[in-house]
Amino acid sequence: MNIEFHYYAVYALALEAGFDERTAFILAASSQEVDASTTPLAFDAPRGRVDLAVTQNYLFWDEAVKRDVYLPFHFVPGDQAKAAFARADGLSSAYTVTPNSDNVKELLVAAFKDKDPYLMGIAAHAFADSWAHQNFCGLQDPTNDIVASLAASSLPPAGHLQALSSPDEPDVVWHDRRLKAGSERVVNRERFAAAAIKLYRYLRVFLGKPFSDDELVVARLGAIWAKPSKDERLADYVICWNIRPYEHGLWRREAGSPPDASPFAGVRHYDKLAWAKAQLSRATGTGQAAAVRTDSSFYRSDLYRWHEAALEHRKRATALLRKKGL
Repeated sequence: MNIEFHYYAVYALALEAGFDERTAFILAASSQEVDASTTPLAFDAPRGRVDLAVTQNYLFWDEAVKRDVYLPFHFVPGDQAKAAFARADGLSSAYTVTPNSDNVKELLVAAFKDKDPYLMGIAAHAFADSWAHQNFCGLQDPTNDIVASLAASSLPPAGHLQALSSPDEPDVVWHDRRLKAGSERVVNRERFAAAAIKLYRYLRVFLGKPFSDDELVVARLGAIWAKPSKDERLADYVICWNIRPYEHGLWRREAGSPPDASPFAGVRHYDKLAWAKAQLSRATGTGQAAAVRTDSSFYRSDLYRWHEAALEHRKRATALLRKKGL
């Protein structure tokens, strides 16, 4: 999923659930920061150097990115048997994502038990992505090979790279030819709505409230997702729920970071050239972090609190997958 779910829909669902505006914003911004934190950034803080957690990357496909970025945050492995059953060829991978899997639910419930809105937002990102990224896995693997078009056929079968941004856009209808007859046509807003209903229920239960209005709440989002204009949709989120428009890099700027001048700045997810830019960055060393000097106020910043939560989420996801033999 993209910013429309990870930030705007999470923000709206949190407000509808009954969270105060500040907490709803933290949940949404923490969720979106998982996609926004693409480049290394370090702070020279009083207690020592802090290397900000990188939670999105385009290095297709080295072992560190698989372990530290894709599997914990974007492609949490799901139910292997369920994934294989959905395919026309029956191909199977233990790493394939399935919606609402036991693994993503366990991570979300653990975050909610901690009552940390930064951690809750990060876990909500992984939870939501289990719908958008279903039937793909966070590896460079034959099960990801869809060869959807001539333009995509030269791209490696890494994540949903061959499908480009199709799985992440709420208004898109696309075809996944790997799936069984009758299931190839994918209507994203239906998947987004299913994810939104489940997440809303968790938010309401957290607050000790019933969720009998879940379909009505999500129907408002569904009406927005049905509109073909992204600009119109973004305006609707802001108007309907009085949401703060998303400001890219806000938490980094507030923590004292200079503007991002890296090759990744402004790169969209699954841009056809993003993976090539990432490889160039690694080869030339331009992705290395230079430390930003800061004082003790850094530890009270939203960025630092998000960073600590991201490390905790990664630790939990890694331990969970290790326990499952992955």
